Amino acid sequence: MRFEINARDGLARRGELELDGVVHGTPTIAFVDTWKHTAPKDGLKLRQSSLAKEGDIGISPSGFSLSPHEGEPEIEVGYRGSPFAADVSEGGFAILDGVSGLSLDSRRFVDAIEAMKNRRLLKPAFCPVIGLPSRLAFLSYCGIDVFDSIPLIMAAENGQYLNSDGAIPVDRIKELPCECASCAEGIADVKGLLKHNISVATNELRLVRNHIALGTLRELVESRIRAETWQVQSLRVLDLEHSHLQEVHAPIKGARFTASSKESLHRPDVARWRRRLVDRYRRPDKADTLVLLPCSARKPYSISPSHRRFRDAIFNSGRAHAVHEVIVTSPLGLVPRELELFYPARDYDIPVTGHWDRDEQAMVQELVRWLVESQRYKAIISHLGSERDLVNEVVDDCIDTSDGDPNARGSLSKLEDTVREQAPNGGGGTRRRTRAADDLSSIARFQFGDAGDALTAGASAAGRWPAMKIVRDGIQLGAVSHQRGMISMTLPGAAIVGSKDAYCVEIDDFLPKGNLFAIGVEDATDDIRIGDDAVIRHAGDVRAVGVARMTPVEMRAADRGEAVHIRHRAR
Repeated sequence: MRFEINARDGLARRGELELDGVVHGTPTIAFVDTWKHTAPKDGLKLRQSSLAKEGDIGISPSGFSLSPHEGEPEIEVGYRGSPFAADVSEGGFAILDGVSGLSLDSRRFVDAIEAMKNRRLLKPAFCPVIGLPSRLAFLSYCGIDVFDSIPLIMAAENGQYLNSDGAIPVDRIKELPCECASCAEGIADVKGLLKHNISVATNELRLVRNHIALGTLRELVESRIRAETWQVQSLRVLDLEHSHLQEVHAPIKGARFTASSKESLHRPDVARWRRRLVDRYRRPDKADTLVLLPCSARKPYSISPSHRRFRDAIFNSGRAHAVHEVIVTSPLGLVPRELELFYPARDYDIPVTGHWDRDEQAMVQELVRWLVESQRYKAIISHLGSERDLVNEVVDDCIDTSDGDPNARGSLSKLEDTVREQAPNGGGGTRRRTRAADDLSSIARFQFGDAGDALTAGASAAGRWPAMKIVRDGIQLGAVSHQRGMISMTLPGAAIVGSKDAYCVEIDDFLPKGNLFAIGVEDATDDIRIGDDAVIRHAGDVRAVGVARMTPVEMRAADRGEAVHIRHRAR
């Protein structure tokens, strides 16, 4: 058996499962094949071990077997947790144990997912019995690669017409809401109902695989889990109590998304943003006058008409170099202006009603309180809309310039005058160049932690925003990538970050000629996330720098697949 991962979206994987030379795209369904219920012709088949053929998955014999089992297929699974199933080894699969009980207890289910991923991350994960179409998106999001058709058969036998948001008793359907071949002919018996159920599940997995490839599976999951309370509570437990498991696998640069549900507040990439603010962030050194601003529909914020007006008012004050603009928004909480290109600050959208629920209010107030207490501003100006009251009540000595309407001409004039009065004066080009270097230092620290301080220490900024370069002694150390919103390091910059043992991939004594594959990795630091700039080195000698394509756990354990996409290499 061979299992190769081709695309990742958090814990979810899109890959290829090869059995005896037959390749199946995953996530997929292993179809039970018996005299009563025959599997689709080209599908992965699940057969009793004594009947299994090449390319099949064999089911271990039950305790009710009438005759001893003879011969063994290459891959055999048992329905573990059942007292009537043989206790076979997992073989090439990581099997979710005792799933029937887990489907009743969200915490036990999520604990089992974490245990399975910590133990056998690179194996294809097999989940029997519970893979209904309405659950396939969520279970795939949890990292399941192979399901079986047993729930589809059980539903058909019980007269349940399955769809992507649950089940309907087939005898109560007035109009068949599907155009599959079975529905087109009219469902007359269990066999026709099973064909429909299989069609729905197969189409749902096609959709899941596409979302994985696009990096948007989380949005599909947030819509599908409404089918049942078990899925909602399981996702919430996964987000709130197992956030580290998800964050390790969440890419540092993902796809654009819509934060349209309560669960969006705790997405792993969103939660990581807020955690990094508190753990890593430090404001630009000379920007000691805080101006709090509302978010905008257009991203990045600075290209929106409202923020252009805000920025014009601040620049017209003559004190822009001393102002730190911070945007107040849900679900991220706060976005410092210099980080507005960094994912997910420019890649999210939210429904705007002007009403904030209690969780959003508490999250924003906590972060604003942290910002004011930790960054020690000399003056705080609030220029907010619907966020005004909830923010102003946690900030002492706050000057309100918006009167609840930040875009009004009078409010903009008041903002300009207040900045001019509160911010320190200073002059011109020197201040602007110093501020640009301070902004780069802030980005570097947010991206690399303490190693970011070393990268920008004593350096200056060159070029114009957003294509700013980090330069020290005439040597370019890195530059802000407009596409990624992050700092891309040069080899000299990578040597500085590597000297702090941060974001490093250790290899044997060779010079990479192309991209770095997992087979060539000896070790990797735990701070690397998919999409991060990574330093490739041997015994302290930097050999290359590029973008990580795997988590550090996968880099250390895998023997195939691209680990780092190399951008610069030593010659």
